[in-house]
Amino acid sequence: MTYQQAAQSALDVQDACNLSGVVFSFAEAMHAICEEQCRLNQGTEWKNRNPIVTLYLSKLSELNGLGWIEPQYGYCFRRASAARSLVKAIAEGRDAQAQVSN
Repeated sequence: MTYQQAAQSALDVQDACNLSGVVFSFAEAMHAICEEQCRLNQGTEWKNRNPIVTLYLSKLSELNGLGWIEPQYGYCFRRASAARSLVKAIAEGRDAQAQVSN
């Protein structure tokens, strides 16, 4: 899987209802993210805050019932919303180095 394909997978799983399927997809996407991290000579924080990771975590939290849309999780929801735009850009090949800011 390429980095661009990992971005598309993160977008695709947003309609998923099977947590284990999302986790397996996430694991595959992480391999591509790690390869991109090495290619760009980035550190661990780049991986941890990658918008693809953010979208996967948002979906996993939703499936787990954490409800990122709840007011107390507003920051997380805004971060996931911002990540969606960046991931879409990556999937379309427009911005391979997009990151979500704090």
